[in-house]
Amino acid sequence: MSIMQQVRERIEQAQPGQLLTYADFQVNDSQLEALAAALSRLAKQGVVNRLAKGRYYKPKETVFGKVRPSEREIIKSLSTSKGEVKGYESGLGLYNQLGLTTQVPQEVTLMTRKQRRVANVGKTKVRYVQSPTNFKESDIDKLQVLDALRGYKKIPDRNSEKTILILLKYIKELAERDMDRLIELALDYNPATRALLGALLERLGFTEEADRLRQSLNPLTKYKLGISESILHNRKDWNII
Repeated sequence: MSIMQQVRERIEQAQPGQLLTYADFQVNDSQLEALAAALSRLAKQGVVNRLAKGRYYKPKETVFGKVRPSEREIIKSLSTSKGEVKGYESGLGLYNQLGLTTQVPQEVTLMTRKQRRVANVGKTKVRYVQSPTNFKESDIDKLQVLDALRGYKKIPDRNSEKTILILLKYIKELAERDMDRLIELALDYNPATRALLGALLERLGFTEEADRLRQSLNPLTKYKLGISESILHNRKDWNII
């Protein structure tokens, strides 16, 4: 079967709006050039629509316009390469997912192992930010909570009391599953993030683990996070103001 026939068959199997990348076509490296040429030719014929370099989708007209890949599909595609997770969503999109804000992002923030420039994927603007740590796929849930702690002051329309309660819930779940890894990853983050995590862990009763973070901090440094003592009663012990 020719590459063109393989590509046509795979596209026929796809749902309208489904995002397709080179990884969705089972070809070896020596066939990639032919695959790219086939997709380019089919895009010109209107069989598929090109979203961005190496990313296509099966079009379908509806009364509301063309069905395009969802933002969630786009994020998943950009975060994965050859079946391996290379990044994860952070920033405002993450804060919204965690319930820390109701605001919807105008751009997608992806944390990756290497810094990359801002890119447009279709109508979606993607900003790549280098992660402070060399992560694994299994680390992502922990990293996203650490990112939320690091970005605490940047969370729009933040209700401090609600935000702390939500973060306590997520941290408790993570700590009970994999405390050692959570602490290990946190040590690669900035001091303010470590201080806030330590204060929250201490509040949850994980005093020994919190002390590990305390030992990594300069006892003279103050962290201006705008959290009142009524919300975080042990903030002064962590130099949080």
